[in-house]
Amino acid sequence: MTPVNLSWLKPFGLTVLEFFLPRLCLFCGAGVGEEAPQALCPECEAQIEWVSSPLCPRCGRVYESGDSDRLCSDCQSEPPPFARARAAALYDPKGIVGQAIKRFKFDGQIVYLPLLRSWLQRPVGMALVAEADVLLPVPLFSKRLKERGFNQALELARGFPEKTVDFESLIRFKNTRPQVELTGKERRENVKDAFKVTRPAELKSKNILLIDDLYTTGSTAQECAKVLLRAGAARVDVLTVARVKFE
Repeated sequence: MTPVNLSWLKPFGLTVLEFFLPRLCLFCGAGVGEEAPQALCPECEAQIEWVSSPLCPRCGRVYESGDSDRLCSDCQSEPPPFARARAAALYDPKGIVGQAIKRFKFDGQIVYLPLLRSWLQRPVGMALVAEADVLLPVPLFSKRLKERGFNQALELARGFPEKTVDFESLIRFKNTRPQVELTGKERRENVKDAFKVTRPAELKSKNILLIDDLYTTGSTAQECAKVLLRAGAARVDVLTVARVKFE
């Protein structure tokens, strides 16, 4: 089934979009019934690898085996500036989660947004949201924002209307290359000094939850956390829809 591009609905808001959501699975086209919370059939949902223990309590890296959570070697040798990073699912570029992120983020298929939001609203995500004073989406550079038409991280953060979403206090003022093209070392160099806090008074002594779609090496999250803590934030956590799987 070829997904329909509903980007023309953006000016009308998600309430209109959600009213017209197809009751067919967005991935295989099977009927899901009116009572289903999202347009995802049980067979396709069963393909998703949800993040669970054992994992690193700091960066959220998932282990293939083990009985309990434990710090990974990277977090032991060089702890990241954020307190915790968590994701709802493991990322497979050809799987259900990968397809949903790419179709929403790069193809502008807004129909996938309610589904992605629902994954963020799993218990692990809700726990981080409950502890946060403010939600802060990872910003895009102005040129890329203009090209894409929306910031996927901001739209994900707006799925928690009970919380303050601040999309002005942290900006990306350096036009970085897309991270997907780069190695781990190149990613760190790419985002170095790319972010700036414009309203430190708004963030001082606050517990901040960074929101984004995908956690890969953590370079972007770490650089954002550095400048936020430097500006006076009390704590920074990270929540993403997915994270890459380490073998």
